[in-house]
Amino acid sequence: MGGAAADRAGAGAGGAVFSLALWTLRRRKAGSAGAFVALCGASVLLTAFGIVLRSGIGGGVPAQRYAAADVLVAGPRSFSVTEGDSTKTEQLTGPAPVPAGLVRRVDGVEGVRRAVGAVRFPAELVDGDGHRVRGAGDRRSEGANWASAALGSYERSGRAPAAPDEVVVEESLARAAGVRVGDTVRIAATDDVARRTVVGTVRRTGSDGTLRSPPVFFADATARALSGREGRFDAVGVLAARGVPPGELAARIADRLDGERAEVHTGGGRGTVEHRDVTAARHQLRELAGSLGGTVVLITMLVVGGTLALGVQQRRRELALLRAVGATPRQIHRLIAGEALILAVTASALGWLPGIAAAQVLRRALAATGTLPSDFAFSAGPLPMVAALLVGVLTAQVPAFAVARRAAAVPPVEALGTAESPEPGTGRARTCWGLLLFVLGAAASLLPLFSGSVFAVAGAGSGGLVMVVSVLVLAPSLVGGVIRVAGLPLRRLLGTPGLLALANSRYHARRTAAGAGPLVLALGFAALQLFIPATVSAAAAAQARAGGLADWTVTVPGAGVPRDVLRRAERLPGVTAVAGTVRAEVFGSRELLDSAEVFPYQAQGVTRGALGRLLDPGTVHGAPERLRPGTVVLSGQAAATLGVHTGDRARLHLPDGTRARPRVVAVHRRGAGFGDVLLPAATLLRHGAGPLYDSVLVRGTSHGGTSHGGTAHTRAELERLAARYPGAEVREGGAAPAGQEHTALASLLDSALPLVPVLGYIAVSVGNTLVMSTLARGREFALLRLLGATRRQVRRMLLTEVALLALAAVVLGTLVPLLPLSTVALGLTGTPVPYIPPLLHLGLAALASAPAAAAVLLPAGHTLRGPLRPGSALR
Repeated sequence: MGGAAADRAGAGAGGAVFSLALWTLRRRKAGSAGAFVALCGASVLLTAFGIVLRSGIGGGVPAQRYAAADVLVAGPRSFSVTEGDSTKTEQLTGPAPVPAGLVRRVDGVEGVRRAVGAVRFPAELVDGDGHRVRGAGDRRSEGANWASAALGSYERSGRAPAAPDEVVVEESLARAAGVRVGDTVRIAATDDVARRTVVGTVRRTGSDGTLRSPPVFFADATARALSGREGRFDAVGVLAARGVPPGELAARIADRLDGERAEVHTGGGRGTVEHRDVTAARHQLRELAGSLGGTVVLITMLVVGGTLALGVQQRRRELALLRAVGATPRQIHRLIAGEALILAVTASALGWLPGIAAAQVLRRALAATGTLPSDFAFSAGPLPMVAALLVGVLTAQVPAFAVARRAAAVPPVEALGTAESPEPGTGRARTCWGLLLFVLGAAASLLPLFSGSVFAVAGAGSGGLVMVVSVLVLAPSLVGGVIRVAGLPLRRLLGTPGLLALANSRYHARRTAAGAGPLVLALGFAALQLFIPATVSAAAAAQARAGGLADWTVTVPGAGVPRDVLRRAERLPGVTAVAGTVRAEVFGSRELLDSAEVFPYQAQGVTRGALGRLLDPGTVHGAPERLRPGTVVLSGQAAATLGVHTGDRARLHLPDGTRARPRVVAVHRRGAGFGDVLLPAATLLRHGAGPLYDSVLVRGTSHGGTSHGGTAHTRAELERLAARYPGAEVREGGAAPAGQEHTALASLLDSALPLVPVLGYIAVSVGNTLVMSTLARGREFALLRLLGATRRQVRRMLLTEVALLALAAVVLGTLVPLLPLSTVALGLTGTPVPYIPPLLHLGLAALASAPAAAAVLLPAGHTLRGPLRPGSALR
């Protein structure tokens, strides 16, 4: 009975405390607004990134050219590496091709009406002015085999192509080119630009009729030759017999193909196979969410925790009174936890719709930079919102417990005595934790000094983030120290308001740190996320220039260089060396601590004779000129990461997932400029890089000998050759194309865009915190006015405080990431000097300072605007 009564009493007390929490929030709307804004912003951010992750898993574009296929069979979209009991699975950027023999096997499955192999390859119409023709919606066309037309929903006119020089063209494409059935048209394909006869047209039925890639259909044998697939298809489309459900047929086909490297798709999965750019975009979104998701949760927790701590700090008198009248520490805990729970649930729910809108804005921005296709649809659903709610509640409860523990630890009598005392400095436990985090982060940042592997570089990047977080933990001491040092030479310049601001900033260290700490977090986080890719881009351009030995580079921007260009360039007078290059993503793997590890690498394929004559990758040891099928040249970092040396066999997976064990013939030092993995071009072209070269490098001679300048005559001949291929350009040198600057800018934008909502949230939270702090200083402003200070002097004092706060944030936010930036630069580029764009750094500093100034001066101006009431200084 006694136990039951105690339980009822505890429950009643808990209900009373919760009611008090609800009553407090209703009566203290201004005091709760800060935490509410922080939690609502956190919900917006978490919902947006949850949608990004969800879209990376299930977003995309419906099938179009395979829309009539009931079932689609394609190669695997992933591969697995097993070491002992450990298996690691990695996603490919697109489905691998399948053997042509699969068509016959699928065709024999019960319920299959017809199985059709499909190939696709670059093929564009060329108008009379030599420009490539686009279809409706400015869409780039693609070549395909005529049999695959049965897999799409088309209305057809004319006849099927039969001869190698006959084509069937999509209607909007034919209209844009101004051709009709029976006309001839120039078509740029993978081998050459040739005239072909239009023997028919097709028009998509249903929907709005707009195709993402309008087809140009060739005769089947011609299409297979142009695709370069050599006995393989991109996919096998299956038309079901009447009355056979697609799901049931897919199960039968999967049983028949058990053991084959093939996957069976129905419904929305067909779009994943058809649209390779969508597959790559989903991969990008998963990487984005994976790399920033945990950091976003950490940042929201730190920001919300700081806001709640400031709110509790401003309520010390109220909490002290509760303790004095008998409130137990447990009840204080329940009060603060209840307030945090109510705020978290309400604010998280209100943040859902803005979060969805923020995700759509991010989608449009990523589409504008080319990271996502313009028609890529984000997939929302309830899961991101539920996750944002749960994380929001957790984010509020963890710091609420921490601040409540501190508030409840003070004895009742002492609580009343300390309620009006200055805020305490950094506690011993907080100092110890902060120093521990800083030491761990600094130790991780030094790893590239001892190892050249990707593990060391990744550890240094993570260590940098840990160091930035440690500065946030130690902010009261560090910010005060920076202000103290900065104030020494400024004392004579500040005047009376400035000296008062300096004393205020040092005396109220926790209040100053509450505003400066998140700014340090924003600047440090932005520096790590932006300056590392900027450093890699700058190093790539420098290494490409240093190692480029060619006189000219032929490219076709937005497309690729046909193989015929290489053959014809070799026969030009004055040309001594020609090579084709192609880039793709490959994967390296190794066993580490009984676990399988997989690493993605940028690979460059080069034709035989390129290394040493047209490209100098900076050989460390070995002989790169011995590169041929079955061999590989690795960068020093890739070799260290994969644990191989010259003469060893590296474990690689090619772009289509094919396992390879090439022998390492050399190790080089210019991985940023030429790729960590150098392979024969034929290997990459056959295994998923496509049938076109990215560029063709050419070297010429001058009078009687070799000259890096080439000759005007050879250049003119090369220009004449390039004019045969629409869009082809001849550029000086053999380094990266002149578009390198644009590529670097695009890379920087890709890194910057996802940061915008994160940094925006931090900026809003900083403003929120400073508004709370400034509005709580009404008594202080009134007292200054009573002592004779004018409104202008008070504003000058506040402006100086903001300047000191921003100065401390910029100094700490710049200095702390320098160590990890330098060691990461050493690991990635071989030099310890990171590239920090001056204008970008100044812009970040200005963007960090502006909201702080507005958040202090605007509410202060409102407070100072009214008439002075002597009693307001005593309340």
